[in-house]
Amino acid sequence: MNGNTFDAKTKTYGHASKVWRSVRHVYPAGGIVENVSDWVAAGKIPAGTPIKYYVDANGKKAIVAYTDTAITGAETFSSLGINAYLQEDIVITDANTVASGTAVYAGELYEHMYTAAVLTKLKTLTTVPQIVWVI
Repeated sequence: MNGNTFDAKTKTYGHASKVWRSVRHVYPAGGIVENVSDWVAAGKIPAGTPIKYYVDANGKKAIVAYTDTAITGAETFSSLGINAYLQEDIVITDANTVASGTAVYAGELYEHMYTAAVLTKLKTLTTVPQIVWVI
């Protein structure tokens, strides 16, 4: 299962930029995005977005998707708990959108998808060691 949203609207998209060169391992799919409201202005959570994937005490799979501002503005970057990257784009209609995503923890990501400041921080992560950065 890849990212899903539940809405009654249809959208059409043009050509996409390739984000993943390869995906090798993912956490069990279906994590629900907890911070959809952070992404309403953007209209989507892009594939390759750094995320924190976790399962709570009740067995609920959850995702927190971090914006560039959250990453560059974090006082302690490691405290964000980033442990994966989003496999597919998730379209966001409004703050009430219910969205799920697939968390990739091993694969190859293209560097051109990130700003220099964000990429520099992401490359220092030791919590996602199986991600290879491709030029």
